[in-house]
Amino acid sequence: MIERYRDRWLVVIDKPAGLPSQGARGGSDSVHDRLQATEPYVALHHRLDAAASGLLLLSLAKEANAGLAEAFRGHHIQRSYAAVCDGWAETTTWSTPVDGKAARTVVRAIGHGEGTTALELHLHTGRKHQLRVQAAMAGHPLWGDRRYGGEIGGRWPRLALHATRLELEHPVTGERLSIASPLPDDLRTLWDQSIA
Repeated sequence: MIERYRDRWLVVIDKPAGLPSQGARGGSDSVHDRLQATEPYVALHHRLDAAASGLLLLSLAKEANAGLAEAFRGHHIQRSYAAVCDGWAETTTWSTPVDGKAARTVVRAIGHGEGTTALELHLHTGRKHQLRVQAAMAGHPLWGDRRYGGEIGGRWPRLALHATRLELEHPVTGERLSIASPLPDDLRTLWDQSIA
């Protein structure tokens, strides 16, 4: 876990793949549990799938909660992801509902490799597993996605999805924050092959 931003109200963690955002009932290792062990107060406002990596925003003070909740509800926090999908995907918008709820993702094809496409994804709604579900429904499952990817799930040792950027107005100070996370080494080779 690497901290990409911290002040007295907020912390943004660069979560590694395989570490859950929040522990399961009965206790397990997670970003939230690790922070709770060292901080007097921690609140989780969104989640990343355990299999994904990248930026995760948490509050360290109750004063930040109402502003963060409203920003997520109003879709005022911009979240961007890097992903590698199967096949030749195009720049488009995915708007297929997820679990019967409206869901929207703006998709930008960055490059194409042998049978793969490197994608930049901009999340406009936050449904559970939205990016993974919509990619699979579009016929371009994410590499390493063992839940929705079928045989594509076995082509890479981890889910090829990384939360690269968070942009938001600070809920207490009003300052505009733009926080970035570089692509991790365990995705770099696949990404490079997909933009060749």
